[in-house]
Amino acid sequence: MKKILLVDDEQNVLNALRRELKSYYEIETFDNPLKALARCRETQFDLVVADYKMPDINGLEFLKDFGQLQPDAPRLLLSGEVDINSLIRIINETHIYRFLAKPWDQNELLSSIGQALAYHDAILKSRAQAAVSRDSHSAEQTHQDDAPFRIVLVESDEHLLTLISSELSDESGHDALCDVIQQEINQGIPTRKFKCIVESFTTAQAALAHIEKNHCDLVIASQNLSDMEGIQLLSNVRQKLPDVASILINNYPDKSTVLLAINEAQVQSLLQLQWVNYELRTDALRQAWNLHRLKTAAIQALAARELLLGKTRRASSH
Repeated sequence: MKKILLVDDEQNVLNALRRELKSYYEIETFDNPLKALARCRETQFDLVVADYKMPDINGLEFLKDFGQLQPDAPRLLLSGEVDINSLIRIINETHIYRFLAKPWDQNELLSSIGQALAYHDAILKSRAQAAVSRDSHSAEQTHQDDAPFRIVLVESDEHLLTLISSELSDESGHDALCDVIQQEINQGIPTRKFKCIVESFTTAQAALAHIEKNHCDLVIASQNLSDMEGIQLLSNVRQKLPDVASILINNYPDKSTVLLAINEAQVQSLLQLQWVNYELRTDALRQAWNLHRLKTAAIQALAARELLLGKTRRASSH
């Protein structure tokens, strides 16, 4: 039976969640997030559901710490009210699988947990199969470890497409940034350097056709594509490649868009990039800063993905 951790400072909420879930899962509850983290150092959980507003540390900080301890376990956030800036931070800093509003719907709660656990199992199965393949082709694996990351970039603006693709493909001047991010995220696990091959597309359909026939490690998509919203594209990609990293670019996201990015596409990062300053018309610094943020997000997403792959490889070798 799957083991689920529930964390909320309101005991009546924990009691209600336990009643609805105990028939299906093994449940542990904590009304203190710090005590919950202490328990996570002793035992593994298959999934966690945490409240956002809690004493000592809030749900965002708790899930960040939980992710460091148990990065494989899906994270669900439960809250009565969260502002859009907090939601974007939650996406970018905790990579939660799903956001559930209070009061929750029982069917939605059970469905979300079931989907998260199925997604988790699909990733582990995919990685275990890849580990077996690597073990039987050690020379090929050495080549793969040195191989560049493959990034699919989807942006309908051809000028931005060229600009972003050139920045991601440029290997100069980013070694220090890459090393810092890898040391912070990967906790000593060796990872590949940030060399990448970028495949660029102006439409979602062209990108999906490419992904059907080719492997990729990261998909970066603008929300405003000519033939499909970026969230829908990333959701479709996630169904085909459950362990792919993903980044959504949106100039002015509203709360519903941010929730869809969490609940439908499970994006690793949501970037608000305004490329044009209509008041000052001095866009060189803005453009350089946006490109730096985008490349940093790409390295972070790929490094986090390597962490999970690295942990799976180590577990399969024992």
